Amino acid sequence: NKSCGTRKKNNRTGKGGRHGGRHTSKNVPYTRTGDKGLSQLLTGEKRKKYDSAFEAMGTVDELCSIVGTVHAELSISIFSLDNSTSPYGDLPEWLLEVMSRLFDIGSHVANPRRKKKEEEESDSDGEDNAKYNSFVCDGVGGGFDPEHIEDLEDWIDEMTDKLPELSSFVLPTGGKASAQLHVARTVCRRAERRTVLLVDDGVCDPNALRYLNRLSDFFFTAARWTNFCEGIEEIQYRRPHRGAKQRGRVKVNLEYASQ
Repeated sequence: NKSCGTRKKNNRTGKGGRHGGRHTSKNVPYTRTGDKGLSQLLTGEKRKKYDSAFEAMGTVDELCSIVGTVHAELSISIFSLDNSTSPYGDLPEWLLEVMSRLFDIGSHVANPRRKKKEEEESDSDGEDNAKYNSFVCDGVGGGFDPEHIEDLEDWIDEMTDKLPELSSFVLPTGGKASAQLHVARTVCRRAERRTVLLVDDGVCDPNALRYLNRLSDFFFTAARWTNFCEGIEEIQYRRPHRGAKQRGRVKVNLEYASQ
């Protein structure tokens, strides 16, 4: 019997990455290049892993994974139904689109342009500065297309139009997908805060920041929408009646209230 922890010997060096591992010639996810706390941007520049760019990228990546969890939850719910029609409308497809756009933002943040020095700014004319301050949406991290922001606003409008109008705070609860969407909303806010510094430094497209700002609103609306589609009551944080001194919890049947 083989003792616990013994490994089969081989003659491969196992450099990692596209060079393969010790037990496979296929591309492996580890490279060992970050073992000393450094990571590399798409520009080739190496920085500490606590650098503001990696903080932003990591938070966007975290957010994308949470969105994937929500999509998986909705997929399970749809699969459990007798028919293949989604009770959530186009939300599952929208979430896939959101994840793709978050990948765009990650690529953009990982490919920052060189920050202009003060002497370069003073020597540049208005036309040069305008050209520098513009970002080109080239699909490979050069900029972020503002049309994606309009998509979010359209989706928010579509869901909001079918929901009862809201005039109070909502507790982040309800169905599992709804609660996860509220988690996505809060992480999205953190991603937005991490990106502000990069925009202020002039190395990140402001449209990426605008997208994250609108995306948190989308998650909030989608959280209400999934509760509505699942017939789950919404718990609002408000005064139970006029004149009440303490705000409390008021359950609202979304389907009934929307009629």
